[in-house]
This record gives sequence, C-alpha cells and structure tokens, in this order.
Amino acid sequence: MKAKPAPCAAPDPGLRRLEQKYEAIAEMTRPKCLGECPEPGACCQPRYCDLAEARARQFGVGLPPQAHPTLRFMGPAGCVVPPYLRPLCAVHVCEPHLLHGGPFAEAYFELREEVCELEEKLGPGWPEGLARHYWE
Repeated sequence: MKAKPAPCAAPDPGLRRLEQKYEAIAEMTRPKCLGECPEPGACCQPRYCDLAEARARQFGVGLPPQAHPTLRFMGPAGCVVPPYLRPLCAVHVCEPHLLHGGPFAEAYFELREEVCELEEKLGPGWPEGLARHYWE
C-alpha cells in the first residue's frame, strides 16, 4: 500500500503579506523613477540584478534572463523580478521626492515602515530582509 503524499504546506501568511507590501511600495515608487526622474531608470544597475539573483536563490526561485544589454532582468515592460526579491529596488526613490514631505512622502514612509515591521516579524528563519538596511 502506497503512502499518501503529504498535503502541500500553506504559504506563510506573513511572507504573503510582505510580498503584497513590497508590490505596493514598488508600484508607488515606479512612476517616480520611470516618469518623473530627469533620467528615468538611471538608478537601475547590473549590481542590483546580482543582488536580486542572490536573494532569489535564498528563496529557491529561478529568474528568467531578459534581452536587455546590461540589465539581465529588465524586460520590455520593466523589471521581471518580483519586488520582494529585489527589495532595494522596490523601496528606492530619489530624495527629491521625499524632501518636501507631502502626501507621497507620508504614504511612502508609512508603507516602508510596514515592510520593515513585517520583515522583522518573520524573524531569523527566513532570508534576511533588506528594507531596513536600505536607509540605515
């Protein structure tokens, strides 16, 4: 008699929430970077692709290379790496967008703190979070 396979473990709700928050902050910063910056996308560099690839390995995720000449995960519609696997890119926004406060800065800092708190709650048993390291 064959043993029944163990049921698949449910995804960690804390990690799923963190993924959603990273997606939200990436959606918030993307228009600032790609639309309002004097040099759209200028902050994207190959070394950040290296960091995203290393983080993806921590999660056991393979990333599909794209055809971009210098940014191997930059597709025609932008980066193909999920924001939680590229935390430094997801939370990055140039200082001019934050210096004068206003609704964007207020919402950004609130969401960024939520990301940090979720990373800290997941604890040491998961791949190291990078959001808090980005600005400290």
